[in-house]
Amino acid sequence: MERTHDVALGNPRGKDFNTIVLSGVDLTVPLEMDLDGDPLQDDEVRLQSEDGHFEKILLASDADAKPDPDKRIVLYTFRLVPPGVYRISVRIGAEKWLDVVTGLVVSKEGAFLGDQKLGSEPESVAEEKAEDPAEDPPEEAPDEEELGEFVDVNDGYFEEGER
Repeated sequence: MERTHDVALGNPRGKDFNTIVLSGVDLTVPLEMDLDGDPLQDDEVRLQSEDGHFEKILLASDADAKPDPDKRIVLYTFRLVPPGVYRISVRIGAEKWLDVVTGLVVSKEGAFLGDQKLGSEPESVAEEKAEDPAEDPPEEAPDEEELGEFVDVNDGYFEEGER
């Protein structure tokens, strides 16, 4: 009589092992510094799957959060994120979470918000940056003859010694 089981038992008498491989991608999310408006509070950012099976919280002070003071952003890197649909929230106050991104789709090909892949710029933005002309040099100050007569509009003000 042969017995069947609902789960794979592996090789009970052998020496090989069952291995679970966790697939996932590293997801880097750029967010504005100090989203909660409290400079004394360490910012908390949560990545949560819509089905509730995955949740990861990073603090701005964590090793996976890299601040870029010049751009006023923090790059939050969530490791081994399984494929799925996610939302990104920021903690405001003691227990309130505010959603800043919803409908973020993570797959092996990357992370997508709508049709836009995270980490890439839209074509229109890239074209605008390429077509920006160089700034004109500032104009030199005009000569004294070009200025004309000076009229003091604040005639109630006198330097000491001019009275």
